[in-house]
Amino acid sequence: MIIATAGHVDHGKTSLIRQLTGIETDRLAEEQRRGLSINLGYAYLPRPQGVPLGFIDVPGHQRFINTMISGISGIDMGLLVVAADDGPMPQTLEHLDVLDILGVDQLTVVISKIDRAGEARLQEVRGQIQGLLAARRWRDFAVFPVSNTEGSGVAELGSFLQQLGGALQRVRSGGGFRLS
Repeated sequence: MIIATAGHVDHGKTSLIRQLTGIETDRLAEEQRRGLSINLGYAYLPRPQGVPLGFIDVPGHQRFINTMISGISGIDMGLLVVAADDGPMPQTLEHLDVLDILGVDQLTVVISKIDRAGEARLQEVRGQIQGLLAARRWRDFAVFPVSNTEGSGVAELGSFLQQLGGALQRVRSGGGFRLS
């Protein structure tokens, strides 16, 4: 199963993949210095039985939308990351539109940075996300509140993804491919 991140810049996509897999997807020195993904990053999560889960970490900055698009064709699932303190932002919407246009049917939502917001704010952001997704193709999706700094919620998300990986029956072989 191939999972691609989606979401606004600085909402914790790269940190989440690092928490889940132990792999740093920002490989360029400039990415690490700036704390901003520029290129696609790749990571994997071994599964006890079967093929590992593959992750594509995409840039969230508006200037790198073409890079994001080139990396997500042919994925099995989108992993939408929205920060609890910011809520949905412009690239959240843009990335959702791209996932929708490309026909990505399966979506899991992560509300990150829960350590920076109270319960009322967390519920407000959850409601905003549900409204955005209901207006598009996604009606059935799981939501995981996580803190990348404290690690809370990451194990539950990882377990859920492992279960999904085992249940995936089909592999998308149609559509475009990525060519440098």
